[in-house]
Amino acid sequence: MRKRAFVDIAILGLVFWSVWSLRFAGVEKVGFWTILAAVGAGAVLITMQKENWRDFGLRAGGDARFVLSRAAEFSILTLATGFAVIGLATAFGYPPSQSAVLTQQPETLPGFLLDIVFGVWIGAAIGEELFFRGILLTKFTTLFGGGRRAVVLAVVAQAIWFGAGHITQGVSGMIMVGIIGVVVGTYFVTRGRRALIPLMIGHGFVDTVSQTMYFFS
Repeated sequence: MRKRAFVDIAILGLVFWSVWSLRFAGVEKVGFWTILAAVGAGAVLITMQKENWRDFGLRAGGDARFVLSRAAEFSILTLATGFAVIGLATAFGYPPSQSAVLTQQPETLPGFLLDIVFGVWIGAAIGEELFFRGILLTKFTTLFGGGRRAVVLAVVAQAIWFGAGHITQGVSGMIMVGIIGVVVGTYFVTRGRRALIPLMIGHGFVDTVSQTMYFFS
C-alpha cells in the first residue's frame, strides 16, 4: 500500500506542477486549471483502485447542526490564523504579496459572480479541500505507514505542498499559506472528524466575503 501511495503521489505531483507551471507561459486562471486537473487525476486513481470517496473525507461528518457549527469554526479559525500570520510578517517587514485571485478579479458584476461560482466555490472551496485535505493528506498518511505519527507527517506534507503552490505571493505568502494548511489539516483530522463538507462551506464563505469586499471597495 505504501508503494502504491508513493506512485499515486508522484502522479499527482506531475499533474499538479505541470499545469501550475503554465503560469510562466502566460496562461490565465492557471490556479483553477491546476486544481481541476489535480482533482481529476486523483479521481481517476481512486476509481481505478476501487477506493471509497468517504475514506478521503467526502462526507458531512454529522447532521446539519454539526456541519454548520464546524463550518463556522473553520471560518473563524482560518481568518484568525491568516490575520495573525499577516500581522507578524508585516511587523517583521515581509508582508505577503496580494493574491492574484484578488488583483485579477473581473471588472464587471456578471464576471465577478461567475468568478465566485467557479473560482471560489468550485476551484478553491471544493477543489482545494478535496485535493489537499482529502486526497493528498490521505495518500501521505498511507505513505508514512498509518498511525498517529503518520497523520502528523501527512498534515505537514500537504501543508508544504499547499504553501508551495502559492509561491507567487512571495516567500512570506508561501509560509503564511503553509501555516494555514497546517492549521486546517489539523482541524480536519481532529474536530472536523475527517469530513470535508464543513471545510468546503467554511472555505467558500471566507473567500466569498473577502472577494466581495475587495470587488466593491
